[in-house]
Amino acid sequence: MSASADTEFSAKEVALHREASDAWMTIHGEVYDVTKYLHDHPGGADVLVEAAGMDASEAFDNAGHSEDAFEIMEQYRIGKLKGAKKFGAQPVKVTLQPPVETKKTAAAGKGLAVSKGVAASALAAGALGGLYYAASLMDREIIPASMLQQLSQALAPLGGLGGGMSKRQGGGGLGFFEGILAASAAFAVAGTMASHEFSKMVDFHANIFANPTHMRVPKSPRPDPLLQRGWLHPSTYQTLPLVEKVLVAPNVYRFVFELPSPNDVVGLPIGQHVSIAGPVEGNNNKSVSRSYTPVSNNSDKGVLELVIRCYPDGQLTGGYLSKLQVGDEVQFRGPKGAMRYRRGLCRRIGMLAGGTGITPMYQLIRAICEDERDTTQVSLVYANRTEADMLLRAELEAFARRYPRNLRLHYLLDTAPESGKWEVMAQYFPAPAPDAKIMICGPPGMVKGATGALVELGFEKAGATSKMSDQVFVF
Repeated sequence: MSASADTEFSAKEVALHREASDAWMTIHGEVYDVTKYLHDHPGGADVLVEAAGMDASEAFDNAGHSEDAFEIMEQYRIGKLKGAKKFGAQPVKVTLQPPVETKKTAAAGKGLAVSKGVAASALAAGALGGLYYAASLMDREIIPASMLQQLSQALAPLGGLGGGMSKRQGGGGLGFFEGILAASAAFAVAGTMASHEFSKMVDFHANIFANPTHMRVPKSPRPDPLLQRGWLHPSTYQTLPLVEKVLVAPNVYRFVFELPSPNDVVGLPIGQHVSIAGPVEGNNNKSVSRSYTPVSNNSDKGVLELVIRCYPDGQLTGGYLSKLQVGDEVQFRGPKGAMRYRRGLCRRIGMLAGGTGITPMYQLIRAICEDERDTTQVSLVYANRTEADMLLRAELEAFARRYPRNLRLHYLLDTAPESGKWEVMAQYFPAPAPDAKIMICGPPGMVKGATGALVELGFEKAGATSKMSDQVFVF
């Protein structure tokens, strides 16, 4: 893909490139294609592949980098992240104030000046020592006498060259060399001390570029809020009060229950459901339970929401749930179910839902669309007798408009196909592949016909009890 440095990419577009053969990442609002850099990265290719498709700003900052790292990065920059805040330190105006001289600072200043002179003299003496040593070996006068005289006068305040020059002129080359070595050593020691004192007086951050250019990016896993534990208990029924009941379609209600605290979460992993227990009408000593998938998730703090069709002859729905009033308490327990969706479970999902079988599909669709790093592609076929029977239609169509890369919708009305008439799945569902799954939820007749047709299309036969690893999963 060609792009200019000013091209803007959404987080979902970046998330599409998360393989070793196609690896993008975001760092401080800039988008980089690091595919060609993977095997040159000193920390190893795995480090970059782990962060591919994601915002790696925090991991990048946690690893030490020197200036050339930024130069290397610039080669792979392909654009910007939409909506990203500009990164960078704010300019700070620095005003230098002349120091107020005290006795202590004046003494320190004089000491610094002397130290600089000592260091300079040490360098000069060292150079002279090398020249004279070479001259003594060759028995040649490589420095004119006039220049030596000037150097001797320049160094006179620190002891000068002493008798070295006269000895050299008189043939005592080795004596001069010994003298110059001693002077050089003294000056070197003085220079070292001066440098040490000088470094203490100047406030440098020595470790700014001390870290290696590249380090292995540390893993910093963050718990998925949609998977965190919450109010539900898997084996004990607990009660919640009903705070809202709305008729959303013929015999279909949206029930809203209030959690004990506004900050509580249900604690229901995506794809799982809750069990509701209630008394049998006319016999309060007998209870019945059924499982339902909420349309809310852990993002909805303080509430539990369900959309349930209440059949007139249903023991739980018709005899109990349909008659609930605001303030009544209902028993729940969970989570239950074999599905526990996580980002990356598969690349493509074909969903077939009938009637209220849309609720588990909606739960997954919502989680996928609201996760900016989830690039799973979903094709939903939703079958109902009439348009009035369609549930959550506005919400589904809103997701399809906002996230066209994630969701495609297809409706079937009054023509729910029977066994042998499932061309719609061949048309809209992904072909059988290791990275594709089919999910089904609806009336038993629809489920039986669809699973049989999927085998004819090349999919694996659905098991009696579905597992997450199954190619065809039935809720």
